[in-house]
Amino acid sequence: MKQPLDLKKVAVWQLTFRFSTAIVPDGQGIHFVRALANEPTRQRYDRIFDEVDAELRTEYGDYQLLSCNIRPVIMNGL
Repeated sequence: MKQPLDLKKVAVWQLTFRFSTAIVPDGQGIHFVRALANEPTRQRYDRIFDEVDAELRTEYGDYQLLSCNIRPVIMNGL
């Protein structure tokens, strides 16, 4: 049986995503973000997407985010 995720033990979050641009119609990416202590979920999502947005805009200019998945990849205290 799976145990509930203890957000306080997450050290790194991983975002995998698909995007589309004029040059890359079926792009895929992966982005890692360090977890911050006591960060509200909404703030964490905003921070992750701000980082990905800046990265994609720098690389491609305009883009469309098609899908994404955020999951913990490194845990503290295991």
